[in-house]
Amino acid sequence: MNHWDRRFLKLAREVSSWSKDPSTQVGAIIVDPHHRVVSLGFNGLPRGVHDLPDRLEQRETKLKMVIHAEENALLFASRSVEGHTLYVWPLPCCARCAAKVIQAGIARVVSLPSAHPRLQEDFVLAAQMYSEAGVALELIDESLLADPAERTGPAET
Repeated sequence: MNHWDRRFLKLAREVSSWSKDPSTQVGAIIVDPHHRVVSLGFNGLPRGVHDLPDRLEQRETKLKMVIHAEENALLFASRSVEGHTLYVWPLPCCARCAAKVIQAGIARVVSLPSAHPRLQEDFVLAAQMYSEAGVALELIDESLLADPAERTGPAET
């Protein structure tokens, strides 16, 4: 993992904290090949729809209403994301989002592995789709995010 991956995964972690979902907060960052953030998103209800507890705490209702972080990042992008990298925290993309990521032209996806048993089948399907479509998938161990030697000077270009 390079320092850019570390930085953008940490940023995705911060963005995930903006979600009002009481059980799973996810953040996504789309970065161009020059390491510039072009979009971000977190999981939540659509714009203008009230974040009511009964909607967010009832799983069946929430799953029907919530826009995933990856979807929000794709929708928020004001330009093509062809050839860009998507960073997702703390779970890999579900198959539904992976299909949209592939269709949008994302070249690389970086996330953390997940041992969540209920979602494993979905993550495996997403990884298969990435492989078939030529999208690089990198799953980074969370323990590698801590790096005291990170640069504190100006950003590299």
